[in-house]
Amino acid sequence: MLRKIFLGIALGVATFATLTPASAQTDPRPDLKIAVNSLPGSLEPLDELGNIGVRITYSMFDSLIRRDFLADGSGTASKLVPGLAESWTRIDDRTLELKLREGVKFHNGDEMTSDDVVFSLNPPRGYGNQPLIGGARRFMMTVSHIEPVDRYTVRVVSKEPDLLLEQRLAGYAFWVVNAKAYLSEGKEKFMRNPVGTGPYKIAEWVDGEYIKLAAHDDYFGGKPTAKTVTFIEVPEVSARIAGLVSGEYDISVNIPPDQVPVIEDYADLKVAQIVLDNTHMLVFNSDGVLKDKRLREALSLSIDRGLLREALWGNKNYTPNGHQLPAYTMYMKDYPEFAYDPDKARALIKDAGYNGEEIVYRLPMNYYLLSMEAAQAMQQMWQAVGLNVKLEPVENWSQVKDPEAQVDIQPWSNTHRIPDPIGSFVPQWGKDSGIQKNSSKAERSWKAPAEFNRLQDLIVSSTNWDERKDAYRKALDIWVDEAPGTMLYNPLETYAMRKDVNWKPYGLYYMDLRPYNLTFGN
Repeated sequence: MLRKIFLGIALGVATFATLTPASAQTDPRPDLKIAVNSLPGSLEPLDELGNIGVRITYSMFDSLIRRDFLADGSGTASKLVPGLAESWTRIDDRTLELKLREGVKFHNGDEMTSDDVVFSLNPPRGYGNQPLIGGARRFMMTVSHIEPVDRYTVRVVSKEPDLLLEQRLAGYAFWVVNAKAYLSEGKEKFMRNPVGTGPYKIAEWVDGEYIKLAAHDDYFGGKPTAKTVTFIEVPEVSARIAGLVSGEYDISVNIPPDQVPVIEDYADLKVAQIVLDNTHMLVFNSDGVLKDKRLREALSLSIDRGLLREALWGNKNYTPNGHQLPAYTMYMKDYPEFAYDPDKARALIKDAGYNGEEIVYRLPMNYYLLSMEAAQAMQQMWQAVGLNVKLEPVENWSQVKDPEAQVDIQPWSNTHRIPDPIGSFVPQWGKDSGIQKNSSKAERSWKAPAEFNRLQDLIVSSTNWDERKDAYRKALDIWVDEAPGTMLYNPLETYAMRKDVNWKPYGLYYMDLRPYNLTFGN
């Protein structure tokens, strides 16, 4: 099949359509401008799975099955509806057959076929022994292969029975790309000039300034409602708000809760808020001072999460009880909350023989909303129990992960991509995760107990819900005891926008700009 796709390149080289001056002059649709805190370095949908990337790529690519976040109006629903596949059928407990929509057009005018789906989801690209893009492997771990049935039919086959295969196909890493464009351009060029089927396509990209998308008017889901969408990098909150007030921007992201009254004072502006299915975390690297798990546990026990939520978020968010969400099918309501116990923390510190060695918390500026304010508050909490934590703000993630630097604590977030532990707990902390396989410095990898990984394998492979839930609870117990990291809270995401922009946020960082979720006018 891949040979067939390669041969297809000979039929022509992918081209990228852009608006002509004439069409731009006659098109009455607005140019939407969105001020964001940061821009990604790639638009290859497997390569860029971080928060700042998926907010853009979600409107450039489509998956076979789509999660309808607005099914109940909440922005967090998990109903599955047709995407690039118009229907699907379980052939057996390992095989899902999907009938593709006919006539779906890529940004370059090519029709999407089973060739493109097979290429997009084939093992060498995302989840084989040495895949082109290894970061996606943790989300595609159960997939064995995908095979074409005919031009508009494919079968996805899992290695073992998979209760949640349909949910996987609607989640991260399963977006379909144009095979001919990818193979003719190569990964490096495709990162900058991607070709998908989504409602918007790449138009212009200036590093460190903006990424501009143009409407893909042949979109199978209907004509996009904006002529162009430009994501503009504006790191400072004050500048994002000022630009919105002046009319320079139409939407601004990552607005702190204490700035909401300022925005609501303007008659032509409004806010939209949602508590994300994403948890702000701390990672405790165990290669240095924090090798003793008693110190890692003490760091967690000395954090007053309730005070952080009240002071930073106005008590409009929450801290999960364990690495889970209430929306999970296997949600354990009785699982203990993260404890705040300074006295126990002091006892653990004493037992560990800690002598005031410097613990370095290195964090990137302007990435996670209110992360610096949270770090400063936690520094005081840690100091109160006798932990000497130094804050080191840096400009980017490469500095956070610098293998030559002392980095004992770093921030992170875990997105719950599926309402199940396979959507976050397993891929983020399991045997194929960056936590257990640290690519920057192997010594920082968490050496998880074998039993933890065995239990995670059971969560993935078992078809018995009771067995899965029992394994989940036991794995959580090990995770809490080992303390390779901890959870802080799920942030409240606030978007500020013009009142005539009709758009709803989701519980994930996707900014869905499809016609059903973006209109203009009061």
